[in-house]
Amino acid sequence: MFKDKTTGKHIGLWYFDAYDRKGKRSGAWMNAYRNQQRMDGSITTIVSNNSNFIQGKPGEPVLISWDDATTLFHEFGHALHGLSSNVTYPSLSGTNVVRDYVEFPSQLLEHWLSTPEVLNKFALHYKTGTPMPKSLVDRIEKASTFNEGFSTTEFLSSALVDMKLHTSDQDNIDPDKFEKETLKALNMPSEIVMRHRTPQFAHIFSSDAYSAGYYSYLWADVITADAFSAFTEAGGPYDKKVAARLSKNIFSVGNTIDPEIGFRNFRGRNAETKALMKERGFPVK
Repeated sequence: MFKDKTTGKHIGLWYFDAYDRKGKRSGAWMNAYRNQQRMDGSITTIVSNNSNFIQGKPGEPVLISWDDATTLFHEFGHALHGLSSNVTYPSLSGTNVVRDYVEFPSQLLEHWLSTPEVLNKFALHYKTGTPMPKSLVDRIEKASTFNEGFSTTEFLSSALVDMKLHTSDQDNIDPDKFEKETLKALNMPSEIVMRHRTPQFAHIFSSDAYSAGYYSYLWADVITADAFSAFTEAGGPYDKKVAARLSKNIFSVGNTIDPEIGFRNFRGRNAETKALMKERGFPVK
């Protein structure tokens, strides 16, 4: 059960379905079983995070990888988005927002995993109880930008081909020819291939939620990096004033205002790409 720390008011229920089991789908995700609303009185939300951690034998600890821990924080970002909702209509509450804003709070919360406040309390050796050594933390941070030029380029190529397909007025498109011509026009390096080839790229035509929308994950990265910079430029990741602005303008408003306006209200300006470039290890002027 979650309560407002200031008022003590109940704001929602959170369930954690942590372990794998027969018949459970793979991966990790967030569910909203009931959306917050004020149409029929004050209705609070019910959300869950779902993982597939492998349980050890009786008495053994459950150990998860760094990637799994990152995913755990990511999915709780979705849950926190739902729990923070404070709107009137259920169709506009919580994560019922445009695609890039769905991923924004979740990707943002990933940044807190590597903070000393979290690592020194939870990233403890399962036998000795000692925190993760700083040398290992530094190696993880250094590795986070490894091959980033490759990763960013392969992502961009898929996103741009996706967008080009949906804005083309051609009839009877030959996918292979279209793909080759588009990549050539983009000066795609021959050493790098698309992350998703057109025939098996489910995002392209799976639904209107994803059509021509693969780029949204990268834009979510842009606004995520810029938003976290608001914390680092202030008092750090746990700056209460920045957190209050984030809650007021992003997490609580759902889809009741234009996301661009909400971000501007939070950040004091439009989103910029510099923070993402820096985060990914690219030179920034």
